[in-house]
Amino acid sequence: ERAQAALEEARAEHIAARAAWEAVSAQGEPPALPAEPPRPLREPAQDRALRDRALQALDRCRQQLAQAQGEEKALGGLAALDQELAEVEERLADGEEELAALNLALEALEAANAQLRSRFSPALNAEAGAILHRLTGGRWSQLTFTRQFEALARTDHGPKSVRCLSQGSADQVYLALRLALCRLALPSEAAVPLVLDDALVSFDDQRLALALEVLLSLARERQVLLFTCHGRERAALAILGRNDYNVANISMTQEG
Repeated sequence: ERAQAALEEARAEHIAARAAWEAVSAQGEPPALPAEPPRPLREPAQDRALRDRALQALDRCRQQLAQAQGEEKALGGLAALDQELAEVEERLADGEEELAALNLALEALEAANAQLRSRFSPALNAEAGAILHRLTGGRWSQLTFTRQFEALARTDHGPKSVRCLSQGSADQVYLALRLALCRLALPSEAAVPLVLDDALVSFDDQRLALALEVLLSLARERQVLLFTCHGRERAALAILGRNDYNVANISMTQEG
């Protein structure tokens, strides 16, 4: 019975298909078969390669996102970053105020330095020149110092830089400068002791005698302590016939 029913159903479909064909044929030529569908623009292998690259880029973005989220968590989040930024800005403001104060202080120091130079430099040049005149037995008549404390000694032939002088003459110049600074900065009413350590070691006998005379004169207003490991100074004082000084021998012993 099932076979008979299937046969009848097939006959009915055949009859319907034939009727449809005849109806179409009556209108003219039968329709042409559809053309072959167009081929895709890319091969499947290319699409798979593009898909793989896209997946790799997606994985990298996910890794970067995870790293950024980890860093943000380690820093405490945006709130902590905002707090840190506020603290940095506060320190910056404090630094700017300190810088402004330092600039004002620097301007005040520069003004004071200019005023000090204008008042102190002429006095220093005059005092040091007078002392050098005595130290050189009248050979040098004047002494001036530049802003960098480079000495210029003036003679009858014009000024001469200390760099052009012998060691003994240069030491005379700077000894005059030290004694002048002492007298100007620490006048007789604040007559603290003056300590010199082998300050005359490069002087020849003539320079040594003149320097000792100057120091003995200075000793009338303040105590002068001259440390030396030589006997030249005592011998020179004996030649000068001076006995208005005291000698203290200091022996250094090494224990063990």
